[in-house]
Amino acid sequence: DFPYAISLDADDYWVRVGDTDVTSAIREPRVSAAVSGVARVAAVRERVNDLFRTLVAASALPGVIVEGRDITTVVAPDAAVRILLTAAPEVRAARRSAELTDEDAAAVATALHRRDAADSQVVDFLTAADGVSVVDSTDLDFAQTVEAVLRVAAAGGA
Repeated sequence: DFPYAISLDADDYWVRVGDTDVTSAIREPRVSAAVSGVARVAAVRERVNDLFRTLVAASALPGVIVEGRDITTVVAPDAAVRILLTAAPEVRAARRSAELTDEDAAAVATALHRRDAADSQVVDFLTAADGVSVVDSTDLDFAQTVEAVLRVAAAGGA
């Protein structure tokens, strides 16, 4: 096993491997580009899914937000609230590019579309499963998206 730690504190979020803070590094394009290939390995997917479940169960928090392409169907299919947060591909690419200020927007869009195509061979992350609420943020800004998600959570999900 490897030593890792993930903060669940929304005001002080971080991810560490050993003594190294990898919070920003895990969002870099070179890491994103490798995710699909690694995620196709069944043993890796199972281990990561188990890690997510363990992290949530051990948190003792009334609710935890977990992001990922198969969280609502594989990792936490029995969660009280499951949301598919989506947006048009060009909007997702523009938002991702804005996060990565030193990356070329066209390259970011190409990488995102490539990952979508690869991941769609493993999991249908663009179609909401039964009981999953969809929040389409294509025409919403950040505050409006948060508001829409909170409305779904307050209503108890789908």
